[in-house]
Order: sequence, then structure tokens, then C-alpha cells
Amino acid sequence: MKNLTHYNRLVLSLCLCSIVTFSNIYWLQPLLPLLQRGFECTPLAANLAMSAPLLGMGLGLLVFASWSDAVGRRTILLAGTFAGLCVSLLLIKVENYSLFLLLRFMQGALFAVCPAVAVPILSEELRKSWLPSAVGFYIAANTLGGISSRLISGFCVEYFGNWQTAGYVIASISTILLAVVFYILPKQRHFSRVKFKFKLSLNAFSDHLKRPQLLLIYMLIGLAFGCFVNLFNYLMIVLEAAPYELSSGIRSLMFVTFLGGTASSSLTGKFSKKHGQLAGIATGICIMLGANFLLGNGYLPLMMIGMVMTSVGFFFCHAQASTLVGRSVKKGKGSAQALYSLFYYTGASLGVFFLEPFYQRWGWQGVIASTSMALLLCLGLLAIYKRRFDGHQNTQLQTA
Repeated sequence: MKNLTHYNRLVLSLCLCSIVTFSNIYWLQPLLPLLQRGFECTPLAANLAMSAPLLGMGLGLLVFASWSDAVGRRTILLAGTFAGLCVSLLLIKVENYSLFLLLRFMQGALFAVCPAVAVPILSEELRKSWLPSAVGFYIAANTLGGISSRLISGFCVEYFGNWQTAGYVIASISTILLAVVFYILPKQRHFSRVKFKFKLSLNAFSDHLKRPQLLLIYMLIGLAFGCFVNLFNYLMIVLEAAPYELSSGIRSLMFVTFLGGTASSSLTGKFSKKHGQLAGIATGICIMLGANFLLGNGYLPLMMIGMVMTSVGFFFCHAQASTLVGRSVKKGKGSAQALYSLFYYTGASLGVFFLEPFYQRWGWQGVIASTSMALLLCLGLLAIYKRRFDGHQNTQLQTA
């Protein structure tokens, strides 16, 4: 470890921290049917086990993004991740579901520290020519953490028969990885403290929210991510029931389809250079709509193709929308991206309340119908953006 370069130590430690973060957020997703039975709650309440940490993460991003400017990114990254892991250990012991959801919210808020400070650390500490590859490794680690934790939890339930054991395994692996991060994460060389001013932060957020072109993209990504996350949440419940009756291990394998999204996000740069970000967002949404047709078919092989298409479409849309936000502002890019993340995670958190009535009335076909309506609304928002702001981007850039 001591022979690693500063670049390798920094990138490796942030990748490991990312794996810890997203492992602890997403490991419960394939186990929602077990939570429903274990806590004797409704499907809506079980889905809140995924909604609560995502809402906490969205709010935590706003806090940590500004706070790290004042106290140092390395310090706050280690402290926040350690605190989040402590909450993960408490979570396994809880028997009251209301307390369980509160702890999941706290867990998400604390683990928000990694996505809030990772890219700023890389931007400050690395040469510009090294940054794209470093960020690419970090994003790949996000995906690896989410997929691997779902697989581990699913197979742990297969062998041990309860979700708590899966939680212990995820927490144990996370503890080892965090210990490595503590050991190899280098001290910052180029960090400059900035006095934290709450009013200035609020003013920056307020200025962005007053700009309709940003609001349209924020609402669009909230709807799209809300469809993406909650569709998979309900799919886990559907695949456990008749006629599929898939085990936890097999259901967890379904999340390997997310690798299609990882591959698609790497193609966005070439696509946007030729066709533009708006066309990229529209393409991603249309792929998700096509995926819904296959997912609603009920034939498992076609549904698996639909899962891959959903992942490809969403991550393609997400990469283009995030880039568009960055291009739409000259000042306050950090706060603009923080608001993007807030809408992103809040959409995932609240989307279950939109889908649940459709699921209760029409089952899986209701989920398909409701997500399709939300995706069509995304296309409507995109059409408004194109009509009002596309072609005038340079004059619409923030100047204050």
C-alpha cells in the first residue's frame, strides 16, 4: 500500500468508499418481500425501506456539499462514512418498523457524504488530464457497490434464511473496506478552506430554483429516477409471487442488468457531440418506454430484456441531463448539481406514493401504466424545454 502513488491512493480510497456507501443503501432492494413479511407491513411500507435512505441522501448532499468547503473534504468524508456504518450496525437489531425507517433515513443522510465530496476532491487533487479517468473509476465503483450488495444479500438469504444475516455480512465487508480507506486515503494537498455562510448557500440554491430551464430538468430527472427505482422495487415483489416464485438469490441476479446502464453511460459523450443533450435525454426516455412494453408482457425472458433496456435508457438519460445542468450555469455549478441530486433522490423516494395506488388496483400492469405516464410527462417537460430554451442556451446562462 505504501508504494501506491498519490493518484492511486486517492482514487482507490474513493472507489472503496463509494462501494461502502452504495452497498449499504441498496442491499435491501431484493429483500423487500422479506421485510414485508418480517415486519408484517404493506407493500407500500416495505418500499419505504428504499425510499427513506434515498430521501436522506438527497438532503444530506445539500449539507455536505457546502459544509465540506469549510471543514475539509477528507475529514468529513471519513467521519460521515464511519457514522453511516454505525447506523447500519444498529439497523440490524431494530424490531420496530418506524424506528427502522428513521434509521434508514439517517443512514442515507450520512452516506451522502461520499457522493457530495468525491468529485470535488478529485478535481482539487488531480491534474485535469487525469480527472476523466478518475471520475470514470469512481462511477464504476458506484455501480459495483450497488450490484454486489444486492447479489450478496440475495444469496445470504438463500443460505441463512433471514435478512439480518445479510445485513451483518454487508456491514462486516464495509467495515474492512472502510478500514482500508482510513489507512490509504492521502491528506489533501490543494484544499483551501472557505468560510461557511449559510445565507450565501441559500441564495445560491434560490437563484437556481428561479430559473425555469433548470427546474424543468430537475423535475424530469426526479420523475425518471422515481420510475427506475420503484419499478424495480415492485418487480422484486412480483417475481417472488406466483407464477414466477423466484428465490432471493435469483431475484438479486436480476440487478446484473444494471451493467447495461453502466455501458450506456459511457456512450453519451459521443452521442451528445453529434445530436445534443436534449436528443440524448429523449432517447433514454423512449428506451425506457419501450422497455415497459416488454416488462408488461409477463414472459420472464422478455422481462429480463426489458430490465436491461430500462437500465440502458435511464443511465443514458441521467448522464445527458446532468451534463445539461452543468452547461446551463456559469456560476454556482456545485449548488446547481446539488439541487439536481436533491430532485434525483427525492423523486426516487416519493415515486412509490404515485405507483402504489396503481399497484393496489391493477397489480404489475398498474405499475407499468403509471411509470409509462410519468415517462410521457418527462417527454412533455423536454418538449417545453426545447421550445422555450433550446437554441438560446448561451443567452440563458447564469451571469450573476
